[in-house]
Amino acid sequence: MQNGRDLSQVNSRWNGKNSKQFPLTLPLRPPRFLSENRGMSSPATSSSSSELPLHSVVLSPVLSPVLSPVLSPVLSPASTQSALSSVTPTVVILHGWGRSIAAMRPLGELLASSCKVVLVDLPGFGLSPLPPEATNDGGGWGTLEYSERVKRFLDQSGIDSCILVGHSFGGRVSVQLASRYPQLTRGLVLIGSHGLKRKRAPIDILRITAIRYLGTTAKKIDGAIGTRLFAHYVAPRFGSADYNAAGDLRKTLVKTVNEDLAEEARSIKAPTLLLWGADDQQTPLDLAHSFHGLIANSELHVFPRKGHEPFGDVGAHLIATYIEAFLRERGALA
Repeated sequence: MQNGRDLSQVNSRWNGKNSKQFPLTLPLRPPRFLSENRGMSSPATSSSSSELPLHSVVLSPVLSPVLSPVLSPVLSPASTQSALSSVTPTVVILHGWGRSIAAMRPLGELLASSCKVVLVDLPGFGLSPLPPEATNDGGGWGTLEYSERVKRFLDQSGIDSCILVGHSFGGRVSVQLASRYPQLTRGLVLIGSHGLKRKRAPIDILRITAIRYLGTTAKKIDGAIGTRLFAHYVAPRFGSADYNAAGDLRKTLVKTVNEDLAEEARSIKAPTLLLWGADDQQTPLDLAHSFHGLIANSELHVFPRKGHEPFGDVGAHLIATYIEAFLRERGALA
């Protein structure tokens, strides 16, 4: 129930193939006792700047202090933690554009009551350094380069099987990973994910074409006579908030925004959970339905009165409940 309304009836309108209804009542969660490891991944032996370390936080479930005295004669703390790690799935969470671990941490802490959770600052965000190739001078990175860097991080961390959870830009990277490394991807969760070309009305296509022409013309004038028309007029008026705030990552943003990952999505074999806010303006519902149609083994759930970050505030409990139910249905959780 939410605001006195049974949301299962609302969700049933959006669920298609292979979709199941999960209880939407949010269970009272017991106190969580988590172990936390923070750090930077060690660079590989290669001197390539793409091997710069990534900042990450690992949250793992541990035994309650109430139970530890009872079990301590049988299991040492080290063996207890080892036993827990061997039976709990690993969830890797990738944040959206302009965000960091901090945005996804509340969701990560909830999932860490039953899973090992690895939160990663993608290159150039949070505390992870920006590889020179990803800068404007370096030509920018695409999601392929981001996915390869995350894959190397997972290899360095000894993670050979995981559930990928990607929000927005992190969803783009997760789609690449799930497509390229099916043996790695035990499951996939996309939350308000980018990555597909949208079908636009003719008037929108005309507007976008006009803005691109204006931008190209302004850059030519700037180059010819040394003005700053593009920076001072075109970008502030017609550029998105992400574009204007991208800084050294502007070329990377432009490159990734123009990618179409339809073929990659179509090739995904892992069971996939699609979670979307009904009021999402950045990744509207037509993208959710497109992903649902492309990924064969997928199910879609839409949340009324939720936007691009449905996991915000108390929404973290809602999203965690759906993810845990999905993992139990797929046999990843007891």
